Amino acid sequence: MTDELLLDAFEKHRAGALADAALLYEQILAEDPDQVDALRLLASARRSLGQLPEALSLYARALRLAPDHADIWFNLGNALSAAGREADALESYRRAAELQPQNAEAHAHIGICLANRNDLAGAADAYRTALALDPQNRIAIHNLGNVLSEMGEAEAAIRQLRQAVSLYPDLAEAHYNLGLNLLRAGDFAGGFKAYEWRWRAEGFPATARHTEITDWDGRPFPGKRLLVHAEQGLGDTIQFVKLLPLVKSLGGEVILQVPDKLLRLLRDVAGADRVQSADPEPGEVDYQVPLLGVPHRLQLTLGSIPGAKAYLAADPDSVARWRQKLALGNDRPVFGFVWRGNPLSPSDKGRSLKGPEALKPFAGLGHARLMALQKLEPEEIEPADTPSGYRVAGLDFTLEYPGPDFDAGPDAFIDTAAILSQLSGFVSVCTAPLHLAGALGVPSLALLKAVPDWRWGLREKTSPWYPAMRLFRQPEPGDFASAIAEAVGYFRAFPGKVGTGFPSGNA
Repeated sequence: MTDELLLDAFEKHRAGALADAALLYEQILAEDPDQVDALRLLASARRSLGQLPEALSLYARALRLAPDHADIWFNLGNALSAAGREADALESYRRAAELQPQNAEAHAHIGICLANRNDLAGAADAYRTALALDPQNRIAIHNLGNVLSEMGEAEAAIRQLRQAVSLYPDLAEAHYNLGLNLLRAGDFAGGFKAYEWRWRAEGFPATARHTEITDWDGRPFPGKRLLVHAEQGLGDTIQFVKLLPLVKSLGGEVILQVPDKLLRLLRDVAGADRVQSADPEPGEVDYQVPLLGVPHRLQLTLGSIPGAKAYLAADPDSVARWRQKLALGNDRPVFGFVWRGNPLSPSDKGRSLKGPEALKPFAGLGHARLMALQKLEPEEIEPADTPSGYRVAGLDFTLEYPGPDFDAGPDAFIDTAAILSQLSGFVSVCTAPLHLAGALGVPSLALLKAVPDWRWGLREKTSPWYPAMRLFRQPEPGDFASAIAEAVGYFRAFPGKVGTGFPSGNA
């Protein structure tokens, strides 16, 4: 009778009727509390139902009865990982691999845990072990490419991801990550083509919109209306509106759709006949394209990125207000700083400084004023003898702050743009204000992690997107101190003045 119930429960489990299967597993356990298969399968059902505490308790019961059962250890690792207990999950996967050394899945999941703990070399070894056991292991063949990418082994990462795409042509994440690596390596044609898979990649932070409207294929559209709509972060939008004049040159009317908070900043952007936040009315437009899909449709290359040094402008009234409030525009140089991105963003890993104290070397730049353009909480600032009356709290050097009303309204970056446009120079990690500075043509220094976001390339010292910007990279992961020291030295050599920028080239 138990075997028949277990088989019936298992069939329901496989069919996705998890609640029904759980009831049958519980019926079996009511009669035989030590039935290991019922315990482990009920634990699996509970995990799939999101009932992690119950699942973990059931796996523990099962392991007391069958401590050498590799599958239970493996599935316990899955439950622990889902519960955010990465260290415990790693030990469970390792125990499963010890008991069943030929289990490629166990080694692949060891790789996942190690990668999440930033042990990239260990993760790569685990994935290679999995592939030695199963050369087509779906997890290992894709994730090894991602780890190689994070380790800065660009060519090896691209080869690995090409192999993953070849074996699993429907694996959207592999196409997407291959695209990112090709873009970072400067292959825009191949990179943006593969980047089109982003909408199908699990965990991608945006959702495809306006799919009921005909997709623009990049051909001329005279007499037609094209909707170009923002799709991701504010920095992405600021960067890619640079391409709108190219789109406009193909004829017709260009309507740019952006979030409400960017309407004021982008209202006069070149290449857009109209800027709005509202969705178009049915039949109002003929074609649509997501903003970051424009490069693929234009067949953009590194050499065809528009060379405009500045393509956005600060609001004149805001410029005047902040010039007076912060006593800007005199002979004393003023440098601005942003040291952290959004901590909730998946891309924030490793890109932010530990805190504003890391900027202290810039305090040695003679009589220069240092100005924080980081949006701060009230507890992060304090009264000070500065033109605004505020500074960043807790530092042994003066890092001025514009004040509690800095960019406090509904519009994003209006105050930031006004102040940026009057600075002698700007220093930032990879954030939206850095893109804004580039779009305004402000002399800027970017502090980048060793393997940065694709748009900054691999080794270049300048950016084709922002001619007035220089790039300073960590020589090793985590070493922002060296990048900062190099940036300070560059400021000493080329102090720059508002509107002049820095010398171009890769010297």
